[in-house]
Amino acid sequence: MLVWLVALFLAVFLTVVFVVGLGTTYFRSKQKKQIRSMLQKAEATPAEQRSELLRPAEVEDALTKFLSRFDFMDRLQLILEQAGNNGTPSKLITLSVVLFIIGFIVGFKLAFVSQWLCATAFGLAAGSIPFLSVLWKRKKTFDAFEEQLPEALDFLSRSMRAGHGFSVALEMLAADSPDPLGAAFRRVSNDIQLGASLDVALKKMVTLLPILDVRFFVSAVLLQQETGGNLGEILSKLAHIIRERFRVKGQVKAASAHGRITALVLTLMPVGVAAFMMILNPQYLKGMLASDIGRWMIYGAAIGQVIGYFVIQKIVNIKV
Repeated sequence: MLVWLVALFLAVFLTVVFVVGLGTTYFRSKQKKQIRSMLQKAEATPAEQRSELLRPAEVEDALTKFLSRFDFMDRLQLILEQAGNNGTPSKLITLSVVLFIIGFIVGFKLAFVSQWLCATAFGLAAGSIPFLSVLWKRKKTFDAFEEQLPEALDFLSRSMRAGHGFSVALEMLAADSPDPLGAAFRRVSNDIQLGASLDVALKKMVTLLPILDVRFFVSAVLLQQETGGNLGEILSKLAHIIRERFRVKGQVKAASAHGRITALVLTLMPVGVAAFMMILNPQYLKGMLASDIGRWMIYGAAIGQVIGYFVIQKIVNIKV
């Protein structure tokens, strides 16, 4: 009996030690990853040198090495960072290629006109899903940041009027604000703490957040650093201007809602009617699908629908 108790104790003890060690290793690796990410985003050295110092070349996969030779990889990496995505361009492209192959096979099997045309259309639609999702997330991040910015400017203004320095106010704002605004200002605060100048940190913020209001904010701060003045009052007035611009934007959006709904209805209605007719009476459109002229008419109608949708969107998209 005593032997079994000792064995049970040793088993529980070793299990606890293993779990604690595993948890410690995980948190240490996570902390190292955060520090490495902060160092990569610092402006102490060029991006290429930082990448080589922080991650040896043999760690990179072959696809990343190949794609890094092209200029569009930098742009794609910037879009991923703007969307708050921690993935790499090579992973995004790999996922897109896999989805393209799956969509191509599905389109080839379910072809209702030309097999190659349907397969290509399905493949392109499936392959574009990762890129469209990143762009959608990027737009949502920008919109959320714009909504949070006036409150952030008021916070900075009140902090500076209370006697805090601008760097201290940035740290307080980064600690108390939700994402994406908190993440953006944490990045600025981390860059400053790692030795980057305020000018470099704020200009990088403009690069990652190419928003008009952010440009106003950075211009106001850098101009005050050079010429002096009451930065708290400047930020307070800038927050008021941004809120007024949001109010005008809301009025314009409400006035153009009819046009946006019209574009959506005019685009989806022919597709819905054709699908409804194919379900109720498949023979009705079979003659058009079997004829070369009929198929070209369908292609032309689809292209016209897409062009018409974008034209209407261009008309109702009023910049404020």
